[in-house]
Amino acid sequence: MMQQAETSVLKAEEVAKKPQVTKLIEISVDDQKRVYVNWPADKKELSIVALAEAIKLVETYVQPVIVKPKPNLMDFVRGRKP
Repeated sequence: MMQQAETSVLKAEEVAKKPQVTKLIEISVDDQKRVYVNWPADKKELSIVALAEAIKLVETYVQPVIVKPKPNLMDFVRGRKP
């Protein structure tokens, strides 16, 4: 009887699976800066947790800082663009 060789590498099907995302909460703002929130009544607890996580993400988000290299005279002479 022959045995099939197995490796510890993840199978391609498992890696390719994407999370199934469902729209849960709808948030709108009118011209007077009033906020309207719509959520499913049967998922109140999940909606509260999702809002708290969203607030945490917005609060801790830091925009990436792009630092352009300073122009060098030799690069200018050689015709290189930074």
